[in-house]
Amino acid sequence: MAKAKKNKLAFPVGIIAAVLAIIGLITVIRFSADTFRSLADKSAEKAEYEKMLAPVVMFDPSPFDDLTQADVSQLLNSAVWALLMSDEGADKYPYSEGENFGIVVPQADIEKYFVSLFGTEIDIASMHSSIDMSEYDISYDAALKSYILPITGIESAYTPKVYDIEKQGSSLILSVGYIGNKAWVQIADGEYAAPEPDKFMKITLRERDGGRYISSIQATDVQEVIGTTQRREDPTENTTLPVETETTTAPLTTAVPVTDEDGEEVTDENGDTVTEYVTVTAEASTDADSTETTGEEESTDNEEE
Repeated sequence: MAKAKKNKLAFPVGIIAAVLAIIGLITVIRFSADTFRSLADKSAEKAEYEKMLAPVVMFDPSPFDDLTQADVSQLLNSAVWALLMSDEGADKYPYSEGENFGIVVPQADIEKYFVSLFGTEIDIASMHSSIDMSEYDISYDAALKSYILPITGIESAYTPKVYDIEKQGSSLILSVGYIGNKAWVQIADGEYAAPEPDKFMKITLRERDGGRYISSIQATDVQEVIGTTQRREDPTENTTLPVETETTTAPLTTAVPVTDEDGEEVTDENGDTVTEYVTVTAEASTDADSTETTGEEESTDNEEE
């Protein structure tokens, strides 16, 4: 009878164990799926910001802590290239027939890309006629309210690579590597190593109308980007105690000409210069900045034949 009771209990217990196992398996699958989805989303997000930053990083604008400190001509040039690199491109714009030959782009179109990159903190609409864009071979036509853009191509100085995305309140802090225009290095047959970033920047993005814009570009250390706490420190006075160096004596033997009282070299009957072997004791310190030679010499004269 007791055995029958045990058998009756074994069945529901087994069902419960099986159900728990299934629940555990589902939980693990969901956790793994969420993890992979999170990684995929992170990669997609980084790629999205790399695309956004490309027309900015390519010209390496001067760092700024706030948009009021930025060089507006550099920002405007980035907006121009954001337009040219967009799906719209420059095909729809006419060419100028005046002194400055190029693509005629209405200022309103460039303003749109300027605002998408740098927000509305800078009133770019009121600044067109006052911004000097000659450095970039770009001219402004006030009558047409348009910019004349050069047709010639340009080589990008840097390409962005987003290493980390940190959320601070409503802002995002991007750790961005600036990869220079270098050839990939071949490390083995058929294998190449991607170029390493030349430098790193912290780029802050703020929210605006459901999107984000660049509010600052600041230099940073590689240590900060790779997740360590080490930072640049201001130079401090060197308090390192002097290290005692070990001194060793190294004998050097060399042949030198024999001279008479007048300082003239002595020659033998064949006209050959008579030499003597001199041993010089040199104190060679491990300190590379100080090498001392003593005057102790031992000489052996060659006898004339």
